Amino acid sequence: MLVERLIAHVRTTHVPERGLLIFADHWSFGRNAPPRINGFMPDVFASDLPTTFEVVGEAKTMDDLRTERSRRQIVGFLDHLAVRPNTHFYLYVPPLAQRQARSILNALVLPHHAATRIEVLDGT
Repeated sequence: MLVERLIAHVRTTHVPERGLLIFADHWSFGRNAPPRINGFMPDVFASDLPTTFEVVGEAKTMDDLRTERSRRQIVGFLDHLAVRPNTHFYLYVPPLAQRQARSILNALVLPHHAATRIEVLDGT
């Protein structure tokens, strides 16, 4: 359910003139899975063509977000986005988990990630 809400958010937030190219690690996308980024597959990857922006989105439960693997994954996604123009990273968490997720994410963000727009969403 979190991934479905993340997909919906990306579709409504990013509406480029030439259309949105979106890949998701979700059954409804079939084989249209996101590309691996620094060894990890995000839940959502989107851009336009030709590429003027990139979006990476990840949905996490709080238990999952607390793992070392998730932390490495998020840093890998942010590192990827940091070297591209006009990038967005969305972290989608269950309702009422936004404050804790933001705290964890703030500890992972490094100075070179500053140009990436980073948002924690909880669907409320």
